[in-house]
Amino acid sequence: MRNTVPGSPVRHFLRSWAARLSTPTHPGPDAPAHPRTPRPRLSPRAADLLLTAFVLALSVWQSRANPYLGPVSPWGNTVLAVCSALPLLARRRFPELVVLAALIAQQTHTASFVVPFAYYAEGAYRRGPHARRAVWATAVAGLVGALPWNAETWSHPSMLANWFLVNFVLVVVVPLLLGLYTGERRAVVEGLVERAERAEREQRLIAEAARSQERQRIAGEMHDVVSHQVSLIVVHANALTAVAHDPGVTAEAAATIRTAGRRALMELREMVGVLRSDEAAPDRKPASADGDAPSGSVADRVTALADSSRAAGLPVTVHIAPTPPPRSLPEPVERAAYRVVQEALTNVHKHAPGAATDIRLAATPGSLRVSVRNGPAPRTADADPDGSGPLLPSGGHGLIGLTERVRLAGGTLVTGPGDTGGFQVEATFPLTPAEA
Repeated sequence: MRNTVPGSPVRHFLRSWAARLSTPTHPGPDAPAHPRTPRPRLSPRAADLLLTAFVLALSVWQSRANPYLGPVSPWGNTVLAVCSALPLLARRRFPELVVLAALIAQQTHTASFVVPFAYYAEGAYRRGPHARRAVWATAVAGLVGALPWNAETWSHPSMLANWFLVNFVLVVVVPLLLGLYTGERRAVVEGLVERAERAEREQRLIAEAARSQERQRIAGEMHDVVSHQVSLIVVHANALTAVAHDPGVTAEAAATIRTAGRRALMELREMVGVLRSDEAAPDRKPASADGDAPSGSVADRVTALADSSRAAGLPVTVHIAPTPPPRSLPEPVERAAYRVVQEALTNVHKHAPGAATDIRLAATPGSLRVSVRNGPAPRTADADPDGSGPLLPSGGHGLIGLTERVRLAGGTLVTGPGDTGGFQVEATFPLTPAEA
């Protein structure tokens, strides 16, 4: 907790000067981005030892110069002077006890040099919820201890003023105010450093979150681009083994494989180009390669996806309403709808090859609904010829990434078993009347 200063005006005055002296008025070009705590030349313990040794030497010198100034014999007064200086070692932890020992030494005339250093410690190191009351109490105790106890001093105003100036203002008030200023300056600097370090931590956390989000986005893009096209390539390549005797069918399958490979390559190239470019738009349509990749509205691209899957042996039907479908939709909605159909068809190829699949794209004045439903698989999924697993392995992350993509586009995704024993994927995106 920060040091507390007695009195609101004094506290604000000290804090304003502490902040003014702690912050450079004209920082140079090489100035650090945030304030740093000044590195002390000595450790606190070493500083306390040196200060105590210095005050102890002054107290011993005073006692030896005035051997009979004290309550006991000369050597006893010297021992008391040494004992009066030793509490300064605890000035940072127990400043009130140090002030009490200094006032006792002052009243017994064994050591007077301890008092200003004790009051400086009281102002600089007093902490806690009752710091203001403690500072006021020690100041009043210093005033009472500085009062003269002889009638002659009270009978001469000038002598009383000089006594008050030396024994209270210079010995008590000035060290106390100096200590209060030092404590407030330390609190201001520590607050500035803590604020700067907190800002750095927040910036680091924001950067780490952005990097993690970017990695997830790249992983999702890679999955969307590669999974569908490569699945078609694998399905057609597997079919070549069954139609190798028919040159016409083989050439058609080879052309389909070539087209799917070119689409995957062009989409990967565009995605890498977007990642490398600082000014590229984050949401762009799937790339086209000499007219091979689907282009146009979302209905055209969904129809092209259905044609590709139909060429791979999957019975797919497409229903689009209204006819003609809307030509202008928000780009995030179009991309998300396209990826929903693409991921759903990929999963049908993997888990239910040959299952009848129905794609529905319905636009209403308030929403766009995309659904893909497939029936039960007429046969089990093909296995890899080398026996290492299924022909089209699955990582299990497609629907998770698809759910996040639909959410970012403002929609909702529902997946689960269908009524006829297959599987269904349905996404709903809100639209304004102008967009629909």
